[in-house]
Amino acid sequence: MCVNCIRSQVDITSGIPKAQSVQCCRGCERYLQPPRTWIACAWESRELLTVCIKRLRGLNKVKLVDAAFVWTEPHSKRIKTKLTVQKEVSCGSISAWILVPIVSC
Repeated sequence: MCVNCIRSQVDITSGIPKAQSVQCCRGCERYLQPPRTWIACAWESRELLTVCIKRLRGLNKVKLVDAAFVWTEPHSKRIKTKLTVQKEVSCGSISAWILVPIVSC
């Protein structure tokens, strides 16, 4: 099979949720990193991206290639991340997908 046919038939992001929630304190801008650790993170910082990625289950089955924030309005309290993941599917071919999970506060 060619790469386009494999991409149309196999979804490597099926085990990764499309939306996730992160608890944040509105007073001091700290985010909960379970089980009990509160981390102070600036908006769209590396620390906040780490907290968001760690909340997503199913990333251990694929290889995370790239992660970045997608711009949203700061007052909307929604954080969008763009993740590029890879996985070997069949016959040694590697499929790459771009996934944009929405993480809300």
